[in-house]
Amino acid sequence: MGLGAGLREVAASTDSQRAPESYRGSVGLPWLIAVVIIPLLIAAIGYGAFDRSRPASGPTGALPTLGASGKPSGLKLSLAPLSITRNGNDLTLTGDFPDDSAKAALMKALSGSVGPGVNIIDQIRINPNVIALDFSKAAPIFNDSASIPDFSLTVGGDTITVAGTAATQTQKNTVERDAAHTWSNLNVVGQLVVNGQAVAPMMPAPAACADVSSAVSAVTGGPIVFGSDGFSLTPAGEQVLRQVADKLKPCQNAHATVNGFSDNSGTEAINISLSSQRAQTVASFLVVHGVAGVQLVVKGLGSVNPIASNDTAEGRAKNRRVEIVVS
Repeated sequence: MGLGAGLREVAASTDSQRAPESYRGSVGLPWLIAVVIIPLLIAAIGYGAFDRSRPASGPTGALPTLGASGKPSGLKLSLAPLSITRNGNDLTLTGDFPDDSAKAALMKALSGSVGPGVNIIDQIRINPNVIALDFSKAAPIFNDSASIPDFSLTVGGDTITVAGTAATQTQKNTVERDAAHTWSNLNVVGQLVVNGQAVAPMMPAPAACADVSSAVSAVTGGPIVFGSDGFSLTPAGEQVLRQVADKLKPCQNAHATVNGFSDNSGTEAINISLSSQRAQTVASFLVVHGVAGVQLVVKGLGSVNPIASNDTAEGRAKNRRVEIVVS
């Protein structure tokens, strides 16, 4: 074997040693790519699946869903108590609004229906912690009820109650329809009655009307009391008021002041509103049972003039009352 053969052998030997090194280099690159890229792909796919599975939420929790009625399901709106009560030329506004702009919406709605002879008694307070009824579209209600001398609108919880003595069935229907359309997402209760629909009473003996005050006092036996949860009449209270109506409705010259009171729980603004609503509930019941609205004067006096101590539950129960004073 010569020099050339020796060189070829050396070259062959050298190539055989390098071949494995070249093979290892070509396999290492794909593994490096797999180690780096595949975990990133898996992480991206997992994040996308997790993101799609999350429920929609607002800043502080899940977004409310709307039920078939259009109200948020599972939620009950709690509006600040409010009372708008007209007695002849006096219009009393009692309750709380969160700010001046909310109150201004009510005053604007009233402006087109309140004549120059109407005296507005403004007892509204500003309380930023309450939610109040929106009156921005309520002008038709007050325009169509402008001629009702005992019209009232009360608010509590998610319920609006309109009451008073309408001149015709058409007026009653219109006012109640206005309220239901304006606040379609709330409970609107129509307690308007039509003047003259009741059967005309027999003319009473003059002596009976001369002593109607004593007759009413004998029937009531004291104040009409209410529970702590609102202004609904008890069955016993309704029975007493039916008898009061029987005494008042034939005596059209007799007038009764319906004074509402509360205990001293809560703020006085709330107490005045509750007492007004209680008085209006009694007056509306009497009107439904034949007493003319013009015979009644409704007042909400809050927690003044307690007849028992407010330091006990029994005393507070006695102070949640309505007194009927006949003149």
